[in-house]
Amino acid sequence: MLASNTYLSTQDTFLEKSQTVRGLYDLLLSELFKLGSVHETKKVISISFSSDNQKAFAWVIIRNRSIKLVFRTNHRITNQRIQSVSHVAEKSYDHTILLDSKAAIDEELMKWLREAYQIGG
Repeated sequence: MLASNTYLSTQDTFLEKSQTVRGLYDLLLSELFKLGSVHETKKVISISFSSDNQKAFAWVIIRNRSIKLVFRTNHRITNQRIQSVSHVAEKSYDHTILLDSKAAIDEELMKWLREAYQIGG
C-alpha cells in the first residue's frame, strides 16, 4: 500500500477509471490553466492545484465515474450545486462539488475557482 504522501504519475492516477473521468479532468485542467500559473501535485488519494505561492486553492479526488472537487474561498457560497461546505478557519471555507459531466465545468464553477485561485487557498 502506498503512503498518502506518495506521488503518482498521471497514468497511475487514472488507472481503472472511465474515459469520461479522464476527459472531465483534462477539461478542468485546461480551464484552470486559463487562470494563470497552476501547479498540479498528484498523490495517492487526491490531486491538488496551487498557484505560485504554493498554497493549494483546489483539490480533486478521482472516482470511477466522477470527480469530487473541493475549493477554498474566504466566504461561504450557498448554491444547490455545492454538496457540502466546511468552515476550516476564520474566513476560510472548503466547498465540495461533484463533477460528473463536462456541462458541470461551466462559467459559474470557473468564477468560484477564479476566486479561490486569487486568494491562493
